[in-house]
Amino acid sequence: MIKEKLRQLPDKPGVYLFKDEEGRIIYVGKALSLKKRVRSYFRKGSFSPRTESLVSQVHDLEWMVTDSESEAYLLESNLIKHHRPRYNIQLRDDKSYPYIKLTISDPFPQVFLTRNPKQDGSQYFGPYTNVKAARKTLNLIHRLFPLRRCKGKLKVRSRPCLNYHIKECSAPCVGKITREEYSFLVRGVLLFLRGHYKRLLLQLEREMYKASEEEKFERAAKLRDAIRAIQRLSQTQKVSSFPGEDRDLIALAFDGRDACVLVFLIREGKLIDKKHFLLKVDEKDSGKDILSSFVKEYYSRSSFIPPRILLQYEIDEPASIARWLSEKREGEVKLEVPHRGEKVKLMRLAEENARLILEQERFRDKEKALSQLKEHLGLKEKPLRIEGFDISNLRGKEAVGSVVVFEEGRAKKDEYRRFKIKTVEGIDDFAMLSEVVGRRYQRLLKEKKSLPHLILVDGGKGQLSSCLKVLEKLNLGHIPIIGLAKRFEEVYLPHRSSPLRIRKDSAALRLLQEIRDEAHRFAHSYHGKSYAKKLRCSSLDEIPGVGAKTKRLLLSYFKSLNEIKKKSPEDLEVVPGIGRKRAEKILEYLRENA
Repeated sequence: MIKEKLRQLPDKPGVYLFKDEEGRIIYVGKALSLKKRVRSYFRKGSFSPRTESLVSQVHDLEWMVTDSESEAYLLESNLIKHHRPRYNIQLRDDKSYPYIKLTISDPFPQVFLTRNPKQDGSQYFGPYTNVKAARKTLNLIHRLFPLRRCKGKLKVRSRPCLNYHIKECSAPCVGKITREEYSFLVRGVLLFLRGHYKRLLLQLEREMYKASEEEKFERAAKLRDAIRAIQRLSQTQKVSSFPGEDRDLIALAFDGRDACVLVFLIREGKLIDKKHFLLKVDEKDSGKDILSSFVKEYYSRSSFIPPRILLQYEIDEPASIARWLSEKREGEVKLEVPHRGEKVKLMRLAEENARLILEQERFRDKEKALSQLKEHLGLKEKPLRIEGFDISNLRGKEAVGSVVVFEEGRAKKDEYRRFKIKTVEGIDDFAMLSEVVGRRYQRLLKEKKSLPHLILVDGGKGQLSSCLKVLEKLNLGHIPIIGLAKRFEEVYLPHRSSPLRIRKDSAALRLLQEIRDEAHRFAHSYHGKSYAKKLRCSSLDEIPGVGAKTKRLLLSYFKSLNEIKKKSPEDLEVVPGIGRKRAEKILEYLRENA
């Protein structure tokens, strides 16, 4: 089905959607040419681990054609927000970020907070990651530029509202301000929100002198107060090394599942603000992947785009993104990666800030996760110590198990332990997991060491029940134990028939997933080493006439047993001490015992 659809792809701009075997959308992307872009995923070649993982999951695809590349960017952004695909990097709390909206298409525009930006002709400023800061900015705007506060279309009234009397509305509804004067206020709001304080102060000063000359002393006094307030605000900002320039500087820090992107807003040469954004990422995502996704997401809904954007890394499709941003800005936009001078110093400062914020947020997340787990699981206390179990085997062979330990939500790698399965023959995941759990807690009881507040096993009802029986035999049935099933990320509890479903975006589920995945990684890596060691040692050792020296020579020439099996007797004869008959004997044995 995929091959047929690949042949049908149009050579036009648009958006493509990859689906897994269950029909779920796992990735949304945009392309200037759908035909070239989508087909590139399925050609032979070396891809990043992230792309290889994505392509291995694709079972179907769809696409939507757009009139332009710019429309494709917008559609891609909207589809990612709606479907939240697994392989797209996303803002973690996207829906909670407020924007300041200025309805410039109205005859008498309004300014207010919104969490739902639209393509409606209005100007949106943000997103603001600090809601209090957004409200503080809005309150200052109302004092400095008293635009109308009433909702909807302007209605003619007989008398002004209370906001007019407290000097936070100019009352166009009763004709207290002309259209020209109101437009002056709107231009002031635009300059203020864009951080162009120098231009704004010049404009306000000209208007103040004009009002004074016309003996409009009350208006002149209001303008004077506004000038002083803006001067105080601009004096608190740090001076950067970009005199008179508007730039955004973007850096990030990332660690496993989480990333923090920091944006420095430099306006008229001054650092006026910084914003940080938390993203959900995958271990396979690189800094380039994360930054590329963020730039598209961040600027898709931003009304103001500076002419220069400084980036920590080169991003994917820089020329395409620069074209799209230039079209949005209606002026040239350049993307730059600084390599020396003051720009690099400021980038390092931004990166360090991002790393500190990420550490703080991870700590808050862990605290939140533990509180949520206590509530969801009905525990008497926070599960400060959690132990996670998993097993790994290849059709029952070389089976191993692992236990990982997390204290206060953080991994304690020095307390991880690995187990070789001793009592189970063949494929029996339940029995293997039971053996590992039993051996773990027999040891802890014998050594009188600390027991966990919560046990997590990788699996569903069957795995959970088998492990619970082991705990009860050890008189440890009082320790809470749960199972986490991979397919639907459902949590299973003892003596409960239906699974507990915890919200996928909750800190509690993220912590459980982290522990489960870490137990899987630890078990899998041990199994891989154990199986490879057995292959390297036993298979060659068991061949009659192959000693330690010959074994070392064979592996130094051919690196692995799989590579040796593919060779001909002539290839093996290049190894010193191996003749024709011996080479044939080695190959015959390896192929028979594969």
